[in-house]
Amino acid sequence: MHGHASQKRRLLATTTLAGLMVATLAAPVMAQETPEEPGFFTMLGRLVFGAGSERVAIDVPQAVTVLNQDDIDREQATTVGDVLERIPGVTTVGSESRWGESFNIRGIGGGGSADEPRIIMQIDGVGKYYEQYRMGSLFSEPEFLKRVEVLRGPSSSTLYGSGAIAGVIAMETVDASDVIEEEGDTFALRQRLQFSDNGNGRLSSSLLAFAPNDQFEALFGYTWRDSDIAESGNGTPLHGTEGISRGLLAKAAYSFGGAHSVEMSYLRDDSSINDQPYNLVDATTTWGTVDRDIQDSTAIFLYNFNPEDNDLINLDAQLSYAETAVDMEDAQGTFIPPADYAYETVTLKLENRAEWSGANFENYLTAGFSVAEQDRRAEEITGGTGFSYHPEGTARTTSIYAQNELIFDDRFTIITGLRADHQKMTPGPLVPTINETSDTAYAANLALHYAFDNGWAAFGSASYTERLPVLDEIYDTRATSGGATDAALGTLRAETSRNFELGAAWSGEQLFNDDDSLSFKGVVFSNDLSDQIARNNAGTAVGAISPTYINLGSNRISGVELEASYETEAFFGSLAYTHLTSTNADYELPADAMQLSLGTRLPDQNLEFGWSVALVEGASDGTPGYGVHDAYALWKPDQGLMDGVGVRLGVSNLFDKQYRSNLQSSQTSRIGRTVSLTLTKTF
Repeated sequence: MHGHASQKRRLLATTTLAGLMVATLAAPVMAQETPEEPGFFTMLGRLVFGAGSERVAIDVPQAVTVLNQDDIDREQATTVGDVLERIPGVTTVGSESRWGESFNIRGIGGGGSADEPRIIMQIDGVGKYYEQYRMGSLFSEPEFLKRVEVLRGPSSSTLYGSGAIAGVIAMETVDASDVIEEEGDTFALRQRLQFSDNGNGRLSSSLLAFAPNDQFEALFGYTWRDSDIAESGNGTPLHGTEGISRGLLAKAAYSFGGAHSVEMSYLRDDSSINDQPYNLVDATTTWGTVDRDIQDSTAIFLYNFNPEDNDLINLDAQLSYAETAVDMEDAQGTFIPPADYAYETVTLKLENRAEWSGANFENYLTAGFSVAEQDRRAEEITGGTGFSYHPEGTARTTSIYAQNELIFDDRFTIITGLRADHQKMTPGPLVPTINETSDTAYAANLALHYAFDNGWAAFGSASYTERLPVLDEIYDTRATSGGATDAALGTLRAETSRNFELGAAWSGEQLFNDDDSLSFKGVVFSNDLSDQIARNNAGTAVGAISPTYINLGSNRISGVELEASYETEAFFGSLAYTHLTSTNADYELPADAMQLSLGTRLPDQNLEFGWSVALVEGASDGTPGYGVHDAYALWKPDQGLMDGVGVRLGVSNLFDKQYRSNLQSSQTSRIGRTVSLTLTKTF
């Protein structure tokens, strides 16, 4: 099967290139601000910025879910995973610790070593990456997020990176204009206080915004979050949930000359967790304990040139710096030598968005180039030089990409894209006999969408992407249970994904009364995976060596995703369902799940009530199914002493259910009943 890979790659690339030529090349423009919407979860009808012209999610040929500020606030989240849990096809894995959490999209991603590159995560367009044995992959404060977009499947690889076999999680931080609520105001302070009874969780969040004119705005934010140890439904302590976090966000934007603008931002999260499990993924103390200081930083400088008289030029030049560092000390009882780990990435990206139109068409073109250099550091606390099983090294990735969106008669959309990522890796001093390795990965995408007159639309896509091995997979020499101890070096091939999707959507208004609307979207997909990379636990020989990582055979993950939402002035509801299957019986997939949310609003009393339930089937490994209920009430008084104060009372796991997902270790479980009270006031 592998012998045909290059031939199929050339055929798919040729087909997509032909599509690009027919479509005249192009791609997405950034959508404008999402209009203010009610504070409940709605999966359809949102603007998306990853799919070209300004569209709602129901009108794009891809499985996309967009959450806005109200959706994020509704969850009273302590982690990004809390925000994503209700999205079809998305599962959080790991423990309840915010430092032991990773993600799974459409069955890909398990929280283990090297899972992270299969899911691309970005904050304000900057890639976030962290991989360490028995820790999570993303440490970010959800209070600073105003928008999260999840693009499921590899169709987004042409824009975000050829490694997005599972999909993309794109996050956007709040701006000053989001905090200033009253028209004509130039200054605003938004203060939020939150308390949760399970673990005595406390949060203080402050956002200070200043916008003296249309040219300049600035924002400063600070959060403080503290928690004791939380408990599961049966009262078992959930190790790793206690700790202190401090978050900082500083942003400024200035536009001048009519066509120029600059933006600068700095985002930082500092956490201190003492006497916590070394194994935060399972949150068990059987691996010993350690004190950790975790720092996560993102700095951005962005210049935009967008002349009003030339629609072919909308150029972004972005220089960014991202670092995630974990420092350890006072290790007790751990059999793995503790160390300080860090990833540091500097990226320069140039991207232009062009648009033009004719009598019956619109065209949007995005073309870009980027260079990123990532340094991986590991230093033993005891004074050693590093680890063979967490090898230091540098990876430099040079990328070029283009994607086009062509729309005929505001009805028929063709999206085509190509991408190439060239990667050169240089190992640290513990990898002998070789200086560097290099390879190139490719991605291609073709998507079609047709809208009928009766509210129905049909869409489909075909995509191909490759994921290159990471430093761990090439240079790791840690002995496996089967005795493999060699660095894989040049024996590893890139993972490949060939994904096909078909879907239909429908939306209508005034169905049962004058102010209601109903939307539905369904997708079926098949993702053929080849050369998946895994640890060589059997000690299989590849040529003259027995590498610690090898390529496996093929696997097909297929699935169905359904989303629906209904809304009137006084009532709202949403439904999501996910079903996945795999041709590899040993490949563990998330269990089938359905999410149902219902709510009502009482406008005269400024009240809103909501209820939701997650119904998850039992898994083939024996993990029992479960049903977990949440409820909330929101009150926004408009007079008296409480005028302008938002009061939100939420109860998660209403019936104190003891449960875990089948992707979690049997050593951990989900959090028990938690009552959270949030007070928000903008001055």
